[in-house]
Amino acid sequence: MAEPVLELRGVSKRYGEAVAVDEVSLTVERGEFLTILGPSGCGKTTVLRLIAGFEQPSAGEIVLEGRSMAGVPPERRAVNTVFQSYALFPHMNVFDNVAFGLRMRGFAPTEVRRRVLDALRLVHLEDLATRMVDRLSGGQQQRVAIARAVVNEPAVLLLDEPLSALDYRLRKRMQIELKHLQRSLGITFVLVTHDQEEAFSMSDRVAVMNQGRIAQLDTPTAIYETPANLFVARFVGEINVLPGVVVGCVEHMTHVEVEGRVIPLSTPPGCWQVGNKVHVLLRPEDLRVETLRDLDEDPELRASFGRVPALLGVVEETVYKGATYDVILRLDSGTMLTATEFFNEDDETVYFRPGDRVAVTWVQGWETVLAYAP
Repeated sequence: MAEPVLELRGVSKRYGEAVAVDEVSLTVERGEFLTILGPSGCGKTTVLRLIAGFEQPSAGEIVLEGRSMAGVPPERRAVNTVFQSYALFPHMNVFDNVAFGLRMRGFAPTEVRRRVLDALRLVHLEDLATRMVDRLSGGQQQRVAIARAVVNEPAVLLLDEPLSALDYRLRKRMQIELKHLQRSLGITFVLVTHDQEEAFSMSDRVAVMNQGRIAQLDTPTAIYETPANLFVARFVGEINVLPGVVVGCVEHMTHVEVEGRVIPLSTPPGCWQVGNKVHVLLRPEDLRVETLRDLDEDPELRASFGRVPALLGVVEETVYKGATYDVILRLDSGTMLTATEFFNEDDETVYFRPGDRVAVTWVQGWETVLAYAP
């Protein structure tokens, strides 16, 4: 098991009566890329500021490299922060911005030069060392901010939504560069963001926060495929939520009445009892949709349609999304669903049209079943 570099033990932060962080416990392993993900106001930035030492916890303890950070000021912690605004010195060039921290700590000029040039090479800015930072692009400024942080060789690099000001294509490129940089340095990264795609594309683990608490901490795949609760399910992507009632349990199969049909679901034994209310969660890409017309005309298609009993409905609208399109469906009960479809490879036309009568099903085992919560 990797060595923990950072621990939060029951950490809380209150501002008067308001609770920003509520008993958060978290262990970060050395060399890990951890992302704290959540909506505005969930407490994620406060957690970052507590780790950095800009705020002091109201309760609990922060341990960095085995040492309690109680009373330790920011400048004496083995962390560096890359801020959303980058916080560069506009009157300095690239080299001097990166060298600032080393000079303040009294490093010899030869050592400063060696470290700064090494850091600039890591972020591919060695040719721009003498350029003033206000003449750089947003992506270049972001890389200067990262170089200024890593040049100090921190145990943990904290990143406060550092990509939010970049355009989409640059943000995608910088996500890849950040992950490559983290791997090459071996430094622990803790990123704060509200962007699910950003979190999932870079992180080893993701902590999803809600109302000051960690709602789920796991790998990106586990969080997306098996969300721990409705908040996580809805926050990390589009989700279809179907209410159901357990009507029978046999070994690893739970029979749930959904939309008037009894559907067998694969669940661990002992999870549910008859009468339990549950939510059946399905991602749009997991749904299979066929028109009733095609099912009537094609016996092979009908036979292969799926083991899960189909739900009937009508297409309300289609939404173009580039490589895919969403089909907005209204079931006969009135429940709305969204299914993601790929274009026909031959003509790339939208197959489904508003008004089409359709049947909806999915592959057994692709659903997630959660206990009912209003």
